[in-house]
Amino acid sequence: MSAKTLRNLLTALGILLLGMIVAVGLVKMGKKPERQAPPPSRPMVSTFTVSPDSEPIRVTSFGAVQAKRSITIVPRVNGEIVEKSPHFEAGGYFSEGQTLLRIDDTDYIMAAEQARANVAQSEYNLALAEEEAQVALREWERIGSDNIDPDASNEPTSLVLHEPQLKLAQANLKSAQAALDQAELNLRRCTVTAPFDGRVLDSSADVGQFIRSGTAVGTIYATDIAEVTVSIADEDLAWITVNRTPGNDGIPVDISADFAGARHHWQGQAVRIGGAVDSSSRQVAVVVEITDPYKSSGSRPPLIEGMFVDVLFSAAPPAGAVVIPRSALRPNDKVWVIDPESRLQIRDVQVARAGVEQAIITGGLEAGERVCTSNLQYVTSGLPVRIEGDQEKGGSK
Repeated sequence: MSAKTLRNLLTALGILLLGMIVAVGLVKMGKKPERQAPPPSRPMVSTFTVSPDSEPIRVTSFGAVQAKRSITIVPRVNGEIVEKSPHFEAGGYFSEGQTLLRIDDTDYIMAAEQARANVAQSEYNLALAEEEAQVALREWERIGSDNIDPDASNEPTSLVLHEPQLKLAQANLKSAQAALDQAELNLRRCTVTAPFDGRVLDSSADVGQFIRSGTAVGTIYATDIAEVTVSIADEDLAWITVNRTPGNDGIPVDISADFAGARHHWQGQAVRIGGAVDSSSRQVAVVVEITDPYKSSGSRPPLIEGMFVDVLFSAAPPAGAVVIPRSALRPNDKVWVIDPESRLQIRDVQVARAGVEQAIITGGLEAGERVCTSNLQYVTSGLPVRIEGDQEKGGSK
């Protein structure tokens, strides 16, 4: 190593050593910063102000629309379909008494004519039997007094008076009349008519098709009343009024559904409770009726069989009760009340009902008080909080 290189290396080491000495001196001469306590944490919360004008209690459920009356069309005679109404297609509307199907009635017309002829023949036979009975009675009256056997009865037997022949003729007439009634009934059954105003759910018959008695050819339902059966928890039944009687339509029930990109509403009434508790869910069925549900009203479309709908029951809260959002009710029937100093206070309340969206409080809260609806991880009574939307001191939020 040359002398020049050694000299440069020693110079650099000296400068580095001098810098380290100066840095250590500056650190020892400097003042340590004072330790300061962090400002107290004040979480931001949302609140709900308890109102003296309580909202109605809402119980929600859902179900599918189904007609109150729905029947399967089953012809009761055999034959070929010769006419079918254009309304007897899926979705078609029809009126009471309107012809849906007509079956070839040629055979049934001839059967009815034959039955009428049999009735006429039986009427003739009965008249003949009655006349013969009258003749037999007159003959007996004429020769009966000449009876030479003193021990013999003076009364004629039923056979002598032609009574069995008369009863047979009467029975034959009744049989012939019954056969005529049956033939005329079968003839009328060749025309299948609608028993009520309604709509076709499905149809499986067409012109030229041969059908047999008892074969289902379609399903129709009445359009005057529809039903929605919903499942309600036992504790919610207390808030549902089922008292429809003549002259009393009960409390309206709101039925709503999304259809064609919009929300539509219908009005119904709870009319009865199901006959048994569901064995799996332990809930009770409540039947809601909707009047004229399949008719359009303005921009509102008609309901459709099988449509899924939401059902909303409403009821007035108990006297003195207040309604708060469900999010404000905490476990073990507690609420977080925000006092005038913006401090959170944990309070016990009396709960009449805790639904999905609402909680009905019958004790422990007064109108005008604010309850916290936000969720906090750690909560203690007296915790300072900031109210969302309030102006803090100094003009900052």
